[in-house]
Amino acid sequence: MSRTEAILRLLLALCILPCNTSISSAASTADAFLHCLAAAIPPDLLHTPPSPSYSPLLLSSVRNLRFVTPGTPRPLAIVAAGEASHAQAAVRCGRLHGVSVRVRSGGHDYEGLSYLSLDP
Repeated sequence: MSRTEAILRLLLALCILPCNTSISSAASTADAFLHCLAAAIPPDLLHTPPSPSYSPLLLSSVRNLRFVTPGTPRPLAIVAAGEASHAQAAVRCGRLHGVSVRVRSGGHDYEGLSYLSLDP
Protein backbone atom coordinates (compact mmCIF):
# COMPACT_ATOMS: atom_id res chain seq x y z
CA MET A 1 0.00 0.00 0.00
CA SER A 2 1.42 3.40 -0.96
CA ARG A 3 1.70 6.31 1.49
CA THR A 4 -1.10 8.13 -0.37
CA GLU A 5 -3.40 5.12 -0.09
CA ALA A 6 -2.67 4.84 3.62
CA ILE A 7 -3.48 8.52 4.17
CA LEU A 8 -6.71 8.25 2.18
CA ARG A 9 -7.82 5.29 4.29
CA LEU A 10 -7.45 7.42 7.42
CA LEU A 11 -9.29 10.40 5.99
CA LEU A 12 -12.59 11.10 7.67
CA ALA A 13 -14.80 13.84 6.36
CA LEU A 14 -17.22 14.94 9.02
CA CYS A 15 -20.18 16.75 7.62
CA ILE A 16 -21.78 19.47 9.68
CA LEU A 17 -24.75 21.80 9.13
CA PRO A 18 -24.22 25.50 9.84
CA CYS A 19 -25.78 26.54 13.17
CA ASN A 20 -27.81 29.43 11.71
CA THR A 21 -30.07 27.04 9.78
CA SER A 22 -33.77 26.79 10.80
CA ILE A 23 -35.06 23.39 11.92
CA SER A 24 -37.28 22.68 8.88
CA SER A 25 -34.66 24.00 6.51
CA ALA A 26 -31.98 21.97 8.29
CA ALA A 27 -33.98 18.76 7.89
CA SER A 28 -34.45 19.22 4.15
CA THR A 29 -30.82 20.32 3.74
CA ALA A 30 -29.62 17.29 5.69
CA ASP A 31 -31.79 14.92 3.65
CA ALA A 32 -30.60 16.39 0.35
CA PHE A 33 -26.99 16.32 1.48
CA LEU A 34 -27.19 12.69 2.65
CA HIS A 35 -28.89 11.69 -0.61
CA CYS A 36 -26.07 13.36 -2.54
CA LEU A 37 -23.46 11.50 -0.48
CA ALA A 38 -25.28 8.18 -0.88
CA ALA A 39 -25.27 8.61 -4.66
CA ALA A 40 -21.51 9.22 -4.78
CA ILE A 41 -19.99 7.16 -1.98
CA PRO A 42 -20.16 3.38 -1.40
CA PRO A 43 -22.53 2.56 1.49
CA ASP A 44 -19.84 0.84 3.56
CA LEU A 45 -17.87 4.11 3.66
CA LEU A 46 -20.79 6.37 4.61
CA HIS A 47 -21.69 6.37 8.31
CA THR A 48 -24.72 8.24 9.68
CA PRO A 49 -26.08 8.40 13.27
CA PRO A 50 -28.44 5.42 12.77
CA SER A 51 -25.50 3.26 11.56
CA PRO A 52 -24.06 0.93 14.23
CA SER A 53 -20.56 1.94 13.09
CA TYR A 54 -21.15 5.72 13.49
CA SER A 55 -20.40 6.23 17.21
CA PRO A 56 -17.43 3.87 17.42
CA LEU A 57 -15.90 5.50 14.35
CA LEU A 58 -16.52 9.03 15.63
CA LEU A 59 -15.12 8.26 19.08
CA SER A 60 -12.24 6.04 17.94
CA SER A 61 -9.70 8.84 17.84
CA VAL A 62 -10.93 11.23 20.54
CA ARG A 63 -7.93 12.78 22.26
CA ASN A 64 -9.79 15.43 24.25
CA LEU A 65 -12.48 14.01 26.54
CA ARG A 66 -14.62 17.16 26.42
CA PHE A 67 -15.76 15.97 22.98
CA VAL A 68 -17.34 12.76 24.25
CA THR A 69 -20.00 14.41 26.41
CA PRO A 70 -23.66 13.79 25.49
CA GLY A 71 -24.18 17.51 24.80
CA THR A 72 -21.49 17.72 22.12
CA PRO A 73 -23.11 18.28 18.71
CA ARG A 74 -22.41 15.40 16.31
CA PRO A 75 -21.80 15.40 12.54
CA LEU A 76 -24.54 14.49 10.05
CA ALA A 77 -22.30 11.86 8.52
CA ILE A 78 -18.81 10.45 8.53
CA VAL A 79 -17.22 9.53 5.21
CA ALA A 80 -14.36 7.06 5.61
CA ALA A 81 -12.87 7.88 2.22
CA GLY A 82 -11.21 4.96 0.49
CA GLU A 83 -9.94 7.06 -2.39
CA ALA A 84 -9.63 10.72 -3.33
CA SER A 85 -12.92 10.70 -5.26
CA HIS A 86 -14.83 9.96 -2.03
CA ALA A 87 -13.37 13.00 -0.27
CA GLN A 88 -14.03 15.09 -3.39
CA ALA A 89 -17.66 13.92 -3.47
CA ALA A 90 -18.13 14.89 0.19
CA VAL A 91 -16.78 18.37 -0.52
CA ARG A 92 -18.94 18.76 -3.65
CA CYS A 93 -22.10 17.63 -1.83
CA GLY A 94 -21.30 19.92 1.08
CA ARG A 95 -20.80 22.91 -1.18
CA LEU A 96 -23.96 22.13 -3.17
CA HIS A 97 -26.13 21.84 -0.05
CA GLY A 98 -24.47 24.39 2.25
CA VAL A 99 -23.02 21.83 4.67
CA SER A 100 -19.58 22.44 6.20
CA VAL A 101 -17.17 19.56 5.73
CA ARG A 102 -14.40 19.05 8.27
CA VAL A 103 -11.50 16.74 7.57
CA ARG A 104 -9.83 14.57 10.16
CA SER A 105 -6.93 12.32 9.29
CA GLY A 106 -5.14 10.29 11.90
CA GLY A 107 -6.97 11.85 14.86
CA HIS A 108 -4.73 14.91 15.22
CA ASP A 109 -7.47 17.29 16.31
CA TYR A 110 -7.00 18.14 19.98
CA GLU A 111 -8.86 21.45 19.63
CA GLY A 112 -11.88 19.54 18.37
CA LEU A 113 -12.65 21.40 15.15
CA SER A 114 -13.73 18.20 13.42
CA TYR A 115 -16.04 17.21 16.30
CA LEU A 116 -18.10 20.35 16.67
CA SER A 117 -20.99 21.44 14.49
CA LEU A 118 -20.24 25.08 15.23
CA ASP A 119 -18.27 27.10 12.73
CA PRO A 120 -14.99 28.30 14.29
